[in-house]
Amino acid sequence: MIEIWKKSELDRLIRAYGFHYSKAYGQNFLTDRNILEKIVSGAEISPDDHVVEVGPGAGALTVLLAQAAGRVTAVEIDERIIPLLRDATAGLPNVEIVNEDFLKFEMTRADNGVTKADNGDGSLCLVSTRQREPSPLSAPCKLVGNLPYYITTPIIAKLFEPGADGIRPAPPSLSVLMVQKEVAERLLSPPGRKTYGAISVLVQYYTEAALLFTVSREAFFPKPGVDSAVIRLRPRDLSGDDPAVAARMFRLVRAGFDMRRKTLRNSLSRAGFSDEAMQAAYAAAGIDPGLRAETLSAREFYTLASYL
Repeated sequence: MIEIWKKSELDRLIRAYGFHYSKAYGQNFLTDRNILEKIVSGAEISPDDHVVEVGPGAGALTVLLAQAAGRVTAVEIDERIIPLLRDATAGLPNVEIVNEDFLKFEMTRADNGVTKADNGDGSLCLVSTRQREPSPLSAPCKLVGNLPYYITTPIIAKLFEPGADGIRPAPPSLSVLMVQKEVAERLLSPPGRKTYGAISVLVQYYTEAALLFTVSREAFFPKPGVDSAVIRLRPRDLSGDDPAVAARMFRLVRAGFDMRRKTLRNSLSRAGFSDEAMQAAYAAAGIDPGLRAETLSAREFYTLASYL
């Protein structure tokens, strides 16, 4: 097995394949095995698990995931690094490499070019079969990855936000993601802080979000300009919530944070509800329309929407 987390091994493969790092793809590879093992541990992976990895890069985390999980699907956008990734994971029969943009990768609700894997709870985790058709496992689909800054918000929205048809995708049973430290602070921010925004509400409504640990920029090569943090997103049980109310809630959230310096009375007037309906909802929910959107928790937004 290639110890790809060792900088000497990484350098050897980089030279062998003539690979050049891409800033556009945010390619900064972890070279600290201890941190890689902490990520695997934080994802609570067992041999029954199917793990989808976002942006495997050179494969250091992929190798450790494959040792712990029953199956790993590594989704990598950069075709230039695929040969290197295949070399690093050679001899691991439970690894499937998919050269695709994760934002276009269908984890749910797709039928073209995918195979259905039973999640064990009646839902499906769907995996691309462009490379080969993997044998499905009766196990929850988990998501693990080191997300570049530019793609963090779109990926989280993809995982949890309802589509244009109003259907929300079945989320992974657990997501463990490394993101920029400042992004993690925004996702986990409580109401009332400048860092609290629409993406905070999205994450905190759909998941129990937790900070696992921070990662110094010194643990990467090439070294990025910022530190990182590893977060865990565990889906909430929302079986008692009405999806139609949740859809109305996010209309309010978007309107509120589009004009976050204005009061709810002014910002939510753009959400498409009549003034009479909004006034009645404020009164029923016990929410002061003179407040700003950044002061409301995800549950308060839901309560307000439930009266509309």
